Amino acid sequence: MTTTTVNGLPSGIPSYDPTAATAPKSTGMGTTAAETQDYFMKMLLAQIQNQDPMNAQDPAQMTSQLTQLNTASGIEKLNTSISAMLAQATSQSFMNSSSLIGDSVLAPGSSMALGAAGNADFGLKLDAASAQTTVKVVAADGTVIDELSLGALSQGVHTFTWDGAGYDGQRAAAGSYKLLLAAADGTGTAVTSTALTRGLVSGVSRTDTGTQLLTTDGRTLNPADLIQLTKP
Repeated sequence: MTTTTVNGLPSGIPSYDPTAATAPKSTGMGTTAAETQDYFMKMLLAQIQNQDPMNAQDPAQMTSQLTQLNTASGIEKLNTSISAMLAQATSQSFMNSSSLIGDSVLAPGSSMALGAAGNADFGLKLDAASAQTTVKVVAADGTVIDELSLGALSQGVHTFTWDGAGYDGQRAAAGSYKLLLAAADGTGTAVTSTALTRGLVSGVSRTDTGTQLLTTDGRTLNPADLIQLTKP
């Protein structure tokens, strides 16, 4: 505190001179809670040292400032804790999802795989009940090789099997075929539908948005989108 001798006061009694008061210099507030707290304490001490003895700092205001400092410090610590918890949860999800490698999953997708022998499984999800539902099977060159009439279906998920035979009754070549869905209610209004196809989980990938499943047919799936899971 800077003091001067003022006329009218007894000798030896100092008085406050606001024009001569100085506070320690600072290079900045800092970016962490510790740096902010250190800066605040330096400012607080400078304020106390240079305050007017006849008009001391309001205790209520000082308490409010200290409360704000503690709140800011607490929020940063909470964010750090939450970040650590999220990292741990992501790691746990990655490890759990790795156990799905080799499993057959039913998930959104319009490409259906047909092997050299056997049937091809697929499904669909309806947002509302339908009076008529059809599925066209389209080859890689755009040719429609078969059409399945599934009739009326209730709202929700339904699974089906295609025997692999085309319009001519002959078995189609092994490969990937696209599914085109069409569904309508009793008034002819289109019903929103989503094609579902099966795939084998071949790997697991960790991304910025979370864990993703990789399938042998080239899809990248969110585990939350799986409709059905079948163990070998």
